[in-house]
Amino acid sequence: MPQYFIFLFVFFSQLIITSPYTLVGRFGHTASYMDNKIYFLGGITKDNIRGANDFFYLDVSIPFNLDSTLPIVDLSNDARQIYPHYNGVSTICGPNKDTIFLICRVSKESFSYRFINNKEWVPGTVISNVQWSSAVCNKNGSYIYIYGYPDNVNKYMMTISIDTTHWNTVSYEFNITNSLAPEILLPDGRIAYIGERINGLWVNFRNIYIYDTNDGTWRNMSTSGIEPSPRYFHTTVLTQDGLIIIYGGVNNIGPVPDQISVLDTKVDPFTWSIPNIDYAPSSAPFSGHTATLVGNYMIIAFGYYRTATTKSTVLSDQIHMIDVREKNNYKWVKNFTPLAYPTKSPGAAHAAIIGGTTGGIATVIIIISVSYLLYRKKRTIIYAPQAKHAINC
Repeated sequence: MPQYFIFLFVFFSQLIITSPYTLVGRFGHTASYMDNKIYFLGGITKDNIRGANDFFYLDVSIPFNLDSTLPIVDLSNDARQIYPHYNGVSTICGPNKDTIFLICRVSKESFSYRFINNKEWVPGTVISNVQWSSAVCNKNGSYIYIYGYPDNVNKYMMTISIDTTHWNTVSYEFNITNSLAPEILLPDGRIAYIGERINGLWVNFRNIYIYDTNDGTWRNMSTSGIEPSPRYFHTTVLTQDGLIIIYGGVNNIGPVPDQISVLDTKVDPFTWSIPNIDYAPSSAPFSGHTATLVGNYMIIAFGYYRTATTKSTVLSDQIHMIDVREKNNYKWVKNFTPLAYPTKSPGAAHAAIIGGTTGGIATVIIIISVSYLLYRKKRTIIYAPQAKHAINC
């Protein structure tokens, strides 16, 4: 019997993961939301100034608190064949919306990959020599629309058809005279490019360019309301009630004063407004970050922020959240709860206590089995604490 407990002690001590993997400051990464996971890939870090290829996800199927631990799964071993990069574009596409498509350019060479069925990255067709700035999948997962520019004069959109084995270029559109800002796919199948780039950099938000994937037509809409100040390096998300939220951005001085604005797409023309929001945490990023909407939360990851004391710009190795469930009344929060996460009644809690003793052995067996399978997959599951200090860029 003592030998048995010694075996269990040694076995479980091996299961306690002490991987050196930790969240590090980065910008220019991609974030792809699929199957209750936000997948992060690439970007520039302090130790990878020409781009990285580390790959991990945040599990948003369970509650967590930003001040304690984050459920992080490291998949970097599955992404070693991906060229280290930054400023790539990605989208979730395919008939079942279960595949991440990544399109990048390193130096003058473009490349593409797809992450299939949560298992492996597969190289795709090499895209032409273009710096792609956006990628969006249509409603049924059959086409990807990517927009970019090979130089400061020419801009065009390419349409790619998707099937289970490869992707094919369907068409090019060269008659785009404007430099378009980041895009959002609206529920009716239209792609809204939120603003127009001035001199290839600043984004002016007065005009919204809309491409209808249903009939292939363009529309230039002049918006109304309180127009956001020009900026770049901001992010956009679409809420469940048809509001587009832009967050962050910089101008030629530094972070823009109006860090968050809302565009109502349920009216014509679209209308801008500024929501009420409490003061941002001092470590909240203002550029180079990603923003992903999960239920009622806009999850903001990494990027640049300014220190409260020296005002120097540093890379953030943290994740922040804004609760957007109340229209025009947003707030920074630290607790995340999935929409469908169950809560226990007092009776259920009492039953759980009674059943805990008899279920203990079964739990040990399940833990051993799952841990063995995870080991066989060579994937490291980590509950990663948020770093207390950001890494200087």
